[in-house]
Amino acid sequence: MEEIPPKSFPPSKARVQSCSSWRQTESSVTPKAYSKINLGWHFKVQKNGKFRSTPSVDNFKAFRKKVKHIVNNSNYGATTKAEKLAPVVRGWRNYHKFCKMDGSKFSLWHINHRAFKVFNKETKQNRHSCQELIKKAFPKVPYSENKHISVKGTKSPYDGDTAYWSERNSKIYDGETSKALKKQNHRCASCGLKFIDEERVHLHHIDGNHANWKKNNLEAIHESCHDYKHMSKKRKLRTSEAGCGESRTPRLCGSLIETEAL
Repeated sequence: MEEIPPKSFPPSKARVQSCSSWRQTESSVTPKAYSKINLGWHFKVQKNGKFRSTPSVDNFKAFRKKVKHIVNNSNYGATTKAEKLAPVVRGWRNYHKFCKMDGSKFSLWHINHRAFKVFNKETKQNRHSCQELIKKAFPKVPYSENKHISVKGTKSPYDGDTAYWSERNSKIYDGETSKALKKQNHRCASCGLKFIDEERVHLHHIDGNHANWKKNNLEAIHESCHDYKHMSKKRKLRTSEAGCGESRTPRLCGSLIETEAL
């Protein structure tokens, strides 16, 4: 049997595709099989040849479901809802910052307006306080359509070029984390290794004061290194309290448990 070629699209017509990545795999049934990996985007090539991407329908539905769950939760007050919404909205907007994000749908105007009405129903809130809470709940993230950075030439994560991939992966961060990464030459301030794997980069406050955002008090480290630093602080606290010459009484153990819980 002859293999049927895939349907071709005339260049004059726009072609629409679901956002996906296709991976070829071996199969015992057919010589070639493809698995679809959904990335949450919808691609479109317009008649003028311009490429355009937007969040996919499924991705937007899943995001809207998360937001509605927080907004409509009667166990939370308006302030708590705003605190819980902020990381969800910021993360979604950061993920799609290279897509076309204008218009009432993707600018979240309707969801924003719905949240404002819910917040305004609380007796402790007024119109002005609700506006401030909405700004906190829906933080703005600048987007630049099609400004994503392509991989240089034939580069591969497995080619051993740690300097290139560490610097490239660091570009997904912004703000104080980005400044700390550039200052440290894209190396972990704790272990000294490059940021080349998929482990997240954490911003660590050296003096332990999370209200101190001075540049000399911030350092970028691996997530595992960050966890180890805080584990070490707990051990030092436990050792210092136990080394006062007093016996380990039940009262002392109880205070230690309370300290760790805080």
